[in-house]
Amino acid sequence: MDDQQIRRVNEAAEKFADAATEAFRTVSEHTTASQQLNAELTQQFFNSVIENLRQQAESNREIGQQLADHTQRQQEATQQLTQESVGVYMNFINSMFAFYQQGARQTQQPPRDVGQPQEQQTPQAESSGEGEMGNIVRESVRRSAGQT
Repeated sequence: MDDQQIRRVNEAAEKFADAATEAFRTVSEHTTASQQLNAELTQQFFNSVIENLRQQAESNREIGQQLADHTQRQQEATQQLTQESVGVYMNFINSMFAFYQQGARQTQQPPRDVGQPQEQQTPQAESSGEGEMGNIVRESVRRSAGQT
């Protein structure tokens, strides 16, 4: 082999080495870029998952608070309905008691002439039984409200 052939072989070997070096460099750069992109995508994925979990936790907390508010309003409405029902029942019982008292008083009065006006019933007579019945009803309402 002469010098010229050796020089051409050396030049070809150098070009091959340069091309191989450039190919390895390009592959290395693409691998690094790909790894960096994968790391960024992984970080974005986990950040999204964490944000979604945070939003769900906040939503669950708000729903829990709304449920507690609705429950409290329902309890208050139930208590008010109970108190009003007891009040109506108490008025009914008082009217029945007053009617009974009036009938009992009329049977105890001596017979009167047809032309004489009937005596007016006094408010004290109407409410004489209201005291004990009122105490019973108030105690029932207090207990139904959870007070001791």
